[in-house]
Amino acid sequence: MTYTQAKECIGDLGRDGLAELLLSLGESVVMSALECDIAPEDIEEAYNGEWDSDEDFVQELLEDCGDIPSDLPHYIHIDWKGTARDIMMDYAEANGQYFRVF
Repeated sequence: MTYTQAKECIGDLGRDGLAELLLSLGESVVMSALECDIAPEDIEEAYNGEWDSDEDFVQELLEDCGDIPSDLPHYIHIDWKGTARDIMMDYAEANGQYFRVF
């Protein structure tokens, strides 16, 4: 984290708030959120986890919220690349970390 980023975060969260955020999520997540222009006070709520690709993220997101049935027949294929492209309009990613954009 650069001095400027730390100073801005301290201005938004206070020293204790920044320390708690760093302990809770880790520096790499906080740095990734700042790269995605997520406001420091929104990082915890916006954070969705780490994935290898947009397609992996979107597939798990849709399966977890029940939009994709667990008993989907094997002959039905989902275009995960196209689906990810559309879903990612509401999300941001940096360094494999995913955030909901408010």
